[in-house]
Amino acid sequence: MAASVTALEAKTRFGQLLDRVAQGEEVIVTRHDKPIALILPVGKPAREEVRAAVEGLRELRHAIAMRRGDRTALTADDIKSLIEEGRQ
Repeated sequence: MAASVTALEAKTRFGQLLDRVAQGEEVIVTRHDKPIALILPVGKPAREEVRAAVEGLRELRHAIAMRRGDRTALTADDIKSLIEEGRQ
């Protein structure tokens, strides 16, 4: 979970906040108890983006399973056999 600091605290301790962010921590800046900013390390995707990507992958896996229906999943040996068959 991201640390939360007030806008005044962020202003007075900005250098320390940057050190924390450089170590990988996320910092939420609040004003009147409402979040107004999120400070993230450069290049690190936001947690919500990661969560959305994971949810998309889960939905894709479910859709593939539904499309497969009653057919059984291919085993590694089945796949190798089909590859060899295609090479002939």
